[in-house]
Parts: sequence; structure tokens; C-alpha cells
Amino acid sequence: MRFRFCGNGDCPDWVLAEINTLSRLSSVKLKSLGQIVAQGIIEAPIDMIKVEKIFADSKLDVDVDLKACVACISYIITSTTRYNCDYGALFSELQQLGLPREHSLSLKKVVQDNGAALAQTLKVSSLTVNKLQNASVDYDTSTRTAKLDVIINDSNESVVLSSCTVNVLLENLKQVRSTMEELLNSPYS
Repeated sequence: MRFRFCGNGDCPDWVLAEINTLSRLSSVKLKSLGQIVAQGIIEAPIDMIKVEKIFADSKLDVDVDLKACVACISYIITSTTRYNCDYGALFSELQQLGLPREHSLSLKKVVQDNGAALAQTLKVSSLTVNKLQNASVDYDTSTRTAKLDVIINDSNESVVLSSCTVNVLLENLKQVRSTMEELLNSPYS
């Protein structure tokens, strides 16, 4: 089954396993835990002392379940934000995974309340491309190698590539370009 909060992919098995653990918390504690995790994503790190206090008076094992629950909630929050999942869809999909209605509503509310800040944080921390200042290729016909010189962020790097490696690199770059064009033309972009 495909889930929008997972980028229209399958939900990871470990998240499915942790849904049961999250269900054993009260919806109020889950909401508090979700708020702490969301705040920890926005302003790292996650305050584990507050998390431990929530777990201290629950029936869950602090040593076993604490980190797994934090990881699961973190995944749900960041994945929902990353894939710009509709909050209603998140609510519905969490229930489909077995999270009780009140619990699903709690996590939906956390994501909804922190959505803009989470999106900004993820945007800032996402992959950034270094500035390519110059690139040159020198092909040596006698050794059938290519020397690639690049200057990125004022750092000069040189790589010597065999003709076979150049061909493989070229094919990989063609695949990347094709994938990028598909993503740009997809209805989700």
C-alpha cells in the first residue's frame, strides 16, 4: 500500500512496528512527545530529558522504546513535511496503519502547528550544491585517459579517468538527467 506521507511509497516496516508502541502511549503524551520532537527538528537537538520524563510515568520500557518512538515520530514529521503531505491525508493514513484516532489527530496537530517552521528547517538543511567555478578536460590519446580539473569553492581538484570510466560516468549522467527531467515534469513538482 502506498502512503502520501511516505512520498507515495510503502511505509517502512520499522515504522509499522513502532505504531503499536506509539498506540500504548496516551494521546496527550503522544502529542507532547511529538511537540518535543518537532521542536528538536526545528532547533536541534531533541530534548531527551523531557522525552524521558514523558516515558517515566508510562508503561513503556524507557531503555527499549524511547529512542524507537522518537525515531518513528521524527520520521513521520519529517516525511510528512518533506513530501508536503496534506494534513487530512496524514490523519487518515496513520489510522490505516493502526494508530488510534486520537493519536492520529495528535500527530496531525503537531505537524500542522509546526509545518512552516519544519519546512524551512528542512529546506535549509537539505543538500546544497557547491559553486562550480571552472572545469576543464584534457584527453591523452596515447594513454586513453582523461584528466578532469575542476575548481569548486576556490578548491582545485584533479581526477584522472580511464576511457571506460568516462563512458560509465557519461551513462550515469544521462540517467541522472533523465530522472531529473521526469521529476520536473511530474505532477508533484
